[in-house]
Amino acid sequence: MTDTYVRLIALPAKVEGVTLPNDDGSFDIYINSRLSPVRQQETLEHELRHIRHEHFYLDMDVRRMERQADGEALNVVLHPPAGMVPCFHSEEALAHWVDTLCAQLGVDLGTV
Repeated sequence: MTDTYVRLIALPAKVEGVTLPNDDGSFDIYINSRLSPVRQQETLEHELRHIRHEHFYLDMDVRRMERQADGEALNVVLHPPAGMVPCFHSEEALAHWVDTLCAQLGVDLGTV
């Protein structure tokens, strides 16, 4: 499991939360302390979905990432565009990408 550090800080009114990846594979999540406790929890869940969907390692339109983090099911293609190489900051992220790619392609790694 990836280390995730959550901090409540005063952010501008339009910014509910921000997640930043660190070089060691951990993440810092900043939640606006001016939000209600219920909205802080919803914002935390939104930011955690960004991490679970590995948005920091995909070349995807930000609007699509936000929709996915809001809970919308998207058919996301994990193949990078021509000339792009996927970047993974942890072995877990790479393993998840390989597993998902194999599932999309119908490949069983146990038989390869």
